[in-house]
Amino acid sequence: MRIVIAPDKFAGTLSAVEAAEAVAEGWRSVDPGAQTRLLPLSDGGPGFVEVLHTALGGTLHETEATGPLGDPVAARYLMSGATAYIESAQASGLHLVPQERRDPGATTSRGVGELIAHAVAAGARSVV
Repeated sequence: MRIVIAPDKFAGTLSAVEAAEAVAEGWRSVDPGAQTRLLPLSDGGPGFVEVLHTALGGTLHETEATGPLGDPVAARYLMSGATAYIESAQASGLHLVPQERRDPGATTSRGVGELIAHAVAAGARSVV
C-alpha cells in the first residue's frame, strides 16, 4: 500500500515536518510494508520556510530582524539557487505579539523588509 502523508503544522505542538513523521511512524507500526511519502504542507504562516526546505533543499540563513514590537527577533529564510523564500511570520507574526499588545497601530512589519534586504545582500535575484 502507498500512503501520502501531507499535514500542516499542529500549532503549538508539532511542525508540519514533525507531524508528517509522527503519522508515518504510527502508520508503519501497524503496517510495516506500507510505502509512505511525506509531503508536509504550509499555509504560508509559521513553518513555511521549514516545509520549503524539506521540499526544495537549499540553504537556511539565520539572521536577526526587527520584530512586530520593535525588539530584535531571530529569523531565517531559505535560499534555493538565486531565489530567497521569506516567511513574513518570522519577523512580524501574530505569535510574536502577546494578546494584550495586539494593536496594528503600534506594531511594525519592518523586519520583513529587513529579511528581504538580507536575502538580496546574500545574492538573491528573486524573493518569494
